[in-house]
Amino acid sequence: MAIESKPIDIGNLPELVTLAEEVRATNETRDLRRGDEDIAKIVPLRTMARRRKGPAKTAADFEAFLSSAGAWADVDVDAFLKANRESRDRSTRPAVKL
Repeated sequence: MAIESKPIDIGNLPELVTLAEEVRATNETRDLRRGDEDIAKIVPLRTMARRRKGPAKTAADFEAFLSSAGAWADVDVDAFLKANRESRDRSTRPAVKL
């Protein structure tokens, strides 16, 4: 279970803002030390990977998608499953000699 931390507004602490921005930019954890004692740790937050946007879909793309509906209607499902099962049972790796 994750422990929720309390936020602290650092807007009026320019040195801390600079340090926090450096941690985010380098993606490296930094330890805050007083003398020879570590007293805190600044850890960069994980950012979610942004979803790449591809080119916009056109009317032709939509029509091509719709025309593919039922393309496998003439496939013999039982024969396909049997061939698939047989191909999985067949090993293509060389035998191991112990």
